[in-house]
Amino acid sequence: MIRSVRSQNRHFPAGTPIFAALGALAFLAACAQPGPVPDRDVQWTGETVTLEITAERGMVALDEHVGYDGFTFNQTIPSEQFIVQQGDSVRMILHNEDTVAHGLSVHAADAQTSAHVGNVPPGESRSVTFLAKYPGVFMYHCAPGGHGIMMHTKAGQHGMIVVEPADGQYGLEAELGREPDLRLYFVQHEVYRDGRDFFDGKALYVMFNGELFRYVKNPIQARPGDYVRFYYLNNGPNLTSTFHIVGGIFDYMHYQGNPQNVDIGGQSVTSGPTDSWVIEWQVPEEEGAYTLVTHAFGTQTAKGAIGILQASHDAERDAVVRSEGPRSNGELVDAQFRRVVRPFAPGSPEVDRPVHFDAGEEVIIEMVGNSYVPKTVEIPSGTSVTWVNEDVFDYMNFEQTGLHNSVVVQGPEDLATEMLGHGETDALTFTVPGDYEYICTMHPYMRGIVRVR
Repeated sequence: MIRSVRSQNRHFPAGTPIFAALGALAFLAACAQPGPVPDRDVQWTGETVTLEITAERGMVALDEHVGYDGFTFNQTIPSEQFIVQQGDSVRMILHNEDTVAHGLSVHAADAQTSAHVGNVPPGESRSVTFLAKYPGVFMYHCAPGGHGIMMHTKAGQHGMIVVEPADGQYGLEAELGREPDLRLYFVQHEVYRDGRDFFDGKALYVMFNGELFRYVKNPIQARPGDYVRFYYLNNGPNLTSTFHIVGGIFDYMHYQGNPQNVDIGGQSVTSGPTDSWVIEWQVPEEEGAYTLVTHAFGTQTAKGAIGILQASHDAERDAVVRSEGPRSNGELVDAQFRRVVRPFAPGSPEVDRPVHFDAGEEVIIEMVGNSYVPKTVEIPSGTSVTWVNEDVFDYMNFEQTGLHNSVVVQGPEDLATEMLGHGETDALTFTVPGDYEYICTMHPYMRGIVRVR
């Protein structure tokens, strides 16, 4: 069967020698053969959908052995998955049950969201209402403003919102004349041990839907010949993925999940942070395990981003796989896990190894990505410790700023640095032995330890 292509997206990195020429050719081709013009005058369906999100801190399980103590929406990472229809009026409400400000950036909204749900103070609720204008697969994430947008997204406050098209069909649905047998909603995302690794893009773990090797331990069940639709979203926050099925070729790929964007017959889809696809694939007639990977093997697949779709003729299909992570009960503790990762404070010793310094060695602690690096130092009595602020966005205050200080909250002496902007330093000398636990007063969840021997 010959498949018609309504429009084909081809992407070339800016700066390549042929970029300008290709761009000109693409423009001329578009003028000669105009594609469909999107309908920007979307009519209200008559439905008003209310979506509620609660922001708080807490621990979630990345698997049975690894706990992650970060920021959550609705006690999950990724957070709640939402599905609305194109033309719906959508009201998103943020309840802040934390002790610091949070916010929302909703990529499905063609509206000024920050004025309504940015920088929501502790204990307050705010909302934004928008028309679901375009179909697609969209990210939403925490956005208190400024520096905090990056830090809270890194910490786990992100999720998927799908806007289903009001009319028209995706490619394989139109070809087969039926709806999918399986709808698989996949969010790929990363976890970082500290702010330095976050800045450098060195993820500790990468996973699908909040759990390491989630669909290796529990393969997705399908049958040969099944029509599978993936709603795939890379929430990052840093890495570019190349989603691929071992043993399969995608039939139709709709960039950003919009039916008007069509590619055909691909081995993979490339997705930077916030990029998304609706991917349609018909399982081959042969039974077996079809492996789902991001094809960046060392930086992503080996760190948890891999799954299995198991096809067998008598399978009980997993008709829907949702994108949110396993829900926390709010009662998880360190003792339940082999290791605990904390992006802003010391985690398990093998994750955040204490760094020992001998007499006379220079001791420098970075303030970066709302964390102290190293998070724990061991020094001889009489040693001077210097803090340097490597966070660049040092405008505004509190969750919106990268200003930091170091203030001892528990220890033999009361010590504190000045409030530091980007590139500024201050030093403290520790003369009395003991453990000094300290925080940043702008970001009190940002914690470090100086052990004086």
